[in-house]
Amino acid sequence: MQFIEFKKEHFIHDEKNNNYFLEIPKDEIGFGDVKLQKKQDDGTLAEIDAEIIDDLIKIKIILENPQDIRVNF
Repeated sequence: MQFIEFKKEHFIHDEKNNNYFLEIPKDEIGFGDVKLQKKQDDGTLAEIDAEIIDDLIKIKIILENPQDIRVNF
């Protein structure tokens, strides 16, 4: 399994919906399932509560607050 890590600075603030999102093109991560984990202060990984919208060309990750995350694919 491969992964990409994103910092909280990568997230875009959606003022209309009062949340943060990140879009990843599917040509970067493939068309399989993705799993999200957040990076904790001690460097370990933990489950994260996020909404994932999967469409034909990209996935959109939506969080209430931006966090450092790992996207496994």
